[in-house]
Amino acid sequence: MVPYKVVLAVKEPEYLEPLLHYVHASEYGRMRIIGFTRTDPFLEYMNGEDRPDLAVGDKDLLEPWLHHGNITCSWRVFGTSGDAAMEVVKYQPLPELLDALLQACQKGEARPGKAAKQGEGAVTIGFVSAAGGSGKTTAAVNMAKQLGGLGLSVFYLNLETMNSSAVFPRQNRKMEDAQGLPNLLYELKAAQESKSQGMLGVESFVTSHPAMKCDWFEPVHNRNEILQLGKADVLSLLELLSQSGRYDVVIADTDSGMNERTDAVLDGCRHLVWILLDDLIHMYKSGQQLTYMESSSPNQFDQMMSRSRFIVNRYVGNLANKLPEIIREIEGVLPYIPSWKQSHNEELLLSSPIFQRDILKLCHELLGGELEEKTGVRAYG
Repeated sequence: MVPYKVVLAVKEPEYLEPLLHYVHASEYGRMRIIGFTRTDPFLEYMNGEDRPDLAVGDKDLLEPWLHHGNITCSWRVFGTSGDAAMEVVKYQPLPELLDALLQACQKGEARPGKAAKQGEGAVTIGFVSAAGGSGKTTAAVNMAKQLGGLGLSVFYLNLETMNSSAVFPRQNRKMEDAQGLPNLLYELKAAQESKSQGMLGVESFVTSHPAMKCDWFEPVHNRNEILQLGKADVLSLLELLSQSGRYDVVIADTDSGMNERTDAVLDGCRHLVWILLDDLIHMYKSGQQLTYMESSSPNQFDQMMSRSRFIVNRYVGNLANKLPEIIREIEGVLPYIPSWKQSHNEELLLSSPIFQRDILKLCHELLGGELEEKTGVRAYG
């Protein structure tokens, strides 16, 4: 799915220009703003072949298109009458304005992306590790940010018992946001029990995380709601997110070691990224875990290994420890970042150019030609 394309029609250039600059330099990489300040160029664009996801603007500029144009997208008018379904407040802090535009885009019809056109749904990538403390979540979140920054629509799904991604706070969060995942799971089970044929919509259950440039479920308050997830529940959740038509990539982050949620990710994801550390105990645990999996189910293990990529995190230039024999080769490395050793600021974990460079390389290796760098803003009229 390409970034959400929003057409903005306003009379004042002094309103439009700062907004375009802000989007270009901010965390809202999932949107492309195409701006107009005159009626004729706006109408020419809206009646052309390009199809935006949302048109929003001053009433005087929108009305000629609404009355006589070819209306092929959602629209909102700038206003303050209280009609939240059709109006957006024009003068408000830019983050709140852009969040409102994103929500309006998401309430429109789902747009099939490249993967959906192929009938395969979103690309699913699972991050796994045999031992804790490997930096798995940091790698997964940085990948979400990189792909989101390139213009892909990304969902980050954390399935850890203790959701470590909660250290990356989201502005303007509300207490009720934490009910998104539990409420969706309830609706999913209800649909399964009633054998409902329709696909559940996910837009009312997810929230956008601007710093991570992706959608996610706000971390739950009650850990039992995660502990009660079985393998079938997680597989259904992965399928729902993948087939929703809203996302290009779904990144699943799991507990270290094995449980039913991790088992579902191992079975249900198209790509698996195993995070290793060049540490004696970590290498031992990884070898033991993989050996046990091979002896328990050889056929399933072979199929899993064909989708797996082994990455050494905190790499310093050479390996001090021998790889377990069951791991044939290392297929990538992520660098050691000294400033993270005693990190006290979560923003540092999302802002290392060196780490992001190697995460981006991994993104290209996993997605290949499916990765399109489509981002930015344009202004017309």
